[in-house]
Amino acid sequence: MERIQKIQKVFALRIRAVLFCCMSLLLFGVFLSGCSTTYRKVKVDSCKVGLTCVQTEIPESELLNVRIKVFDPGEIPTNKDKARGLSEEIREAESKHIAVQLKNTLQQTGIFGAVRVGPAESPGDEVLVTGCILKSNGEELELEVDVCDATGKQWLEEKYKGAVNMEMYEESLKKQFEVFQNVYNRIANEMVAYRQTMTSEQVQEIRRVAEMRFAEDLAPSAFTGYLQKDEKKGKYKVDRLPSEDDEMLARVRSVRERDYMLTDTIDGYYEGLHRKMIEVYTNWRKTRLAEMNMIREVDAKRNKEMLKGFGIILAGAVVGAVGAKHGGYNPAVGSTVGAMAGAGVALMIQADKISEEAEINKAALEELGTSFGAEVEPTVVEVEGKTVQLTGSAEAKYEQWRAVLGSIYEAETEGEPLPYAYSPPDEEAEAPVEPDQNEQ
Repeated sequence: MERIQKIQKVFALRIRAVLFCCMSLLLFGVFLSGCSTTYRKVKVDSCKVGLTCVQTEIPESELLNVRIKVFDPGEIPTNKDKARGLSEEIREAESKHIAVQLKNTLQQTGIFGAVRVGPAESPGDEVLVTGCILKSNGEELELEVDVCDATGKQWLEEKYKGAVNMEMYEESLKKQFEVFQNVYNRIANEMVAYRQTMTSEQVQEIRRVAEMRFAEDLAPSAFTGYLQKDEKKGKYKVDRLPSEDDEMLARVRSVRERDYMLTDTIDGYYEGLHRKMIEVYTNWRKTRLAEMNMIREVDAKRNKEMLKGFGIILAGAVVGAVGAKHGGYNPAVGSTVGAMAGAGVALMIQADKISEEAEINKAALEELGTSFGAEVEPTVVEVEGKTVQLTGSAEAKYEQWRAVLGSIYEAETEGEPLPYAYSPPDEEAEAPVEPDQNEQ
């Protein structure tokens, strides 16, 4: 009988050990599930990328004008944690900031003509830059950029990315430079490298094709047939050219100059917006990175405390099992186990409080992002001494600008309305230009 009791006791201990191991594995699994940090550290883009600039002046006849279309804002991450603090309003503002920052970088190279930012492309663009924001969170910037010329030839189609830290933000504030300038320099350098491979004949071909594409879009009945287009490849080349003294060509060139003036006005509008938002935008990015670093620290501390708590509970369970094996129930052992388990639970509660603190800071980021988007929203611009009210999306605003250009062209030529004579959708938009008081 005594042997049977010993066997039963050993069997009970084994069952307890198995249950203990199962519980340990369960607790360990719970612990691991809480170990994932919301924001993981990324490799910082610390090596400075220099900007390639030409050393000799390029003749005006060989300068290609560049239009940078306002970047596509891209999509906010679907992951709730990754999207904390981000908003569509911020991305809309960033899409303009990034385009202007790239424009300013390209201008410094000295190899291009006029570089302008606009909400839409034009048939007369000699070089067109389009892009999309893939990631932008204050710590990382990733852009997808496409560059092509009027002939349809693609210069580049690549992704560019960079990552920064708080030290780089501090340095940028002291020396007044864009913290992600490496990204813009890489894009500009590749555009410069491609441009330097082109011959004078290739440059002239681009300029002629751009002019004919603009003319055909403006007056298709008069200029259809001057270009050949490969529909499959999307490539253009000049088939024939009108004479230099052609009156229609002279009129087209006059309208194109007006279009440049229009684009310059809108470009100046984006430049002004860029200057206005740069301080608050830099502060937002810096603050969000600081919050991300804090969340990382909180998550690390939370995991550390959870590990401590799990270790204490595990140790308490071991003490209890050992005490039961060597003498059955012992009040002192039970008290020790209870105290150790209580300390472990307390540490886990503390970890939950830290987690709540992280959530509060994340919510602050969301509020900051929303207020930022409202602060930089543009409404009014001026051209030739007249105030123009722009409403709707960027594309709709650009169409209203086209209406102004079309009305000027029609008044000068007294001809029938061309595609630029935009028809407003309602009565309020019929007269977007208010007359100057001095003209009355």
